[in-house]
Amino acid sequence: MEIRASPLPTPGTDEMPSKGGNPMQTNPATEVDPDASSELWSRNFILICLTNFLVFVSFQIFVPTLPLYVDRLGGSESAVGVIVGAFTLSAVVIRPWLGRMVDTHGRRGIYLVGLLFFFATTLAYFSMTTVFLLFILRVLHGFSWGAVTTAASTIATDLIPDRRRGEGMGYYGLFTNLAVAFGPALGLWVVERYSFPVLFAGAAGLVFAAWATAVTIQYPAPRRVPAEEESRRDRMTAGVLTKGTLATSAMGLCVTFTLGGIVAYLPLFAQERGIPHAGWFFTVFAVTMVAIRPWAGKLFDRQGPRLTIPCGLISLTLSLALLSVTDSLSALLTAAALYGTGFGAVHPSLQAWTIQRSPSSAKGRANGIFFASFDLGLGIGSILSGLVVEQAGFPAMFLTAATSLVPAYILFLRIK
Repeated sequence: MEIRASPLPTPGTDEMPSKGGNPMQTNPATEVDPDASSELWSRNFILICLTNFLVFVSFQIFVPTLPLYVDRLGGSESAVGVIVGAFTLSAVVIRPWLGRMVDTHGRRGIYLVGLLFFFATTLAYFSMTTVFLLFILRVLHGFSWGAVTTAASTIATDLIPDRRRGEGMGYYGLFTNLAVAFGPALGLWVVERYSFPVLFAGAAGLVFAAWATAVTIQYPAPRRVPAEEESRRDRMTAGVLTKGTLATSAMGLCVTFTLGGIVAYLPLFAQERGIPHAGWFFTVFAVTMVAIRPWAGKLFDRQGPRLTIPCGLISLTLSLALLSVTDSLSALLTAAALYGTGFGAVHPSLQAWTIQRSPSSAKGRANGIFFASFDLGLGIGSILSGLVVEQAGFPAMFLTAATSLVPAYILFLRIK
């Protein structure tokens, strides 16, 4: 792997403000064009991947431990669902708005301020004494999560050459998958071995390390548009919701709808079927995603979405069908590998396709809407899957999730 150091900016040509300046304002900038070279692994791209990894680990360690913390505060099972949903909903609400700010105010200020807000809300877990206060904190934490992840993904797309968009987003997502692979287990280990205060301190430390790393990144300036093209750019930007974002984001919602049910109910399903070591499902799922993402990204760059997305959707469908009849650990892990293959192929391809179909002046909004659909799919999927389980059982839940992929197939055929 060849690492290329980014050239130092000349005064007044970097998006980074001068010392003592307002971080939300940017100086006039000469365009930093990642497409001037086809190299992917620049210093700045490595750093944004690293900061994203640290942020996602700090988030993932809360996934399995938050219900335990709610229980310690005296909350009910329904309170767990409300508190988890509050985080997701607040992120959904803020992403499109933050995406527009990223486009109009620059990446650097939004990202660094968002990381500081994320750090502050993580530290605030130390002072939680009631379920209600925790609910309020989760809303604020979700706002900061939406800001940080929207800005980071937009920065990553700025740093990836267009001709390697799929490959680059695949590698960027790989760092997220690594966090998903061991973050939850790390969180449980810290709580079991030490305590919740140690968990909160560790999470805050990870976010601070992410901020310290992000400060060193040289942020590309948003691409300038000649004055005579302003009206055309405005029309393109206004159409980002219909042309570049809504269809692919809707497909992403269908995909993450299936994940919502798996994350929320697979442990209970395994318990009902008497399948031991169900946690290995998520390990195999994450490892498979890590393995498939770079390959799928390169295939997207060569062939576009015509292979990665339909093949990935087929793999997801087969996984859900297998889960509906699973009664052994071997079958469960086979389903996990199929699901990881499908998700690892579809998700980065959809994100790269969203950016490809959107005007360059609206990358932030496109990323914001895409990730809002991701969060919304998880939230709706977990809620509706619970209703199906209560009425018809786990097999029906998995088959219902499989049918939710049908609209994704239809949308793909209409827009490919």
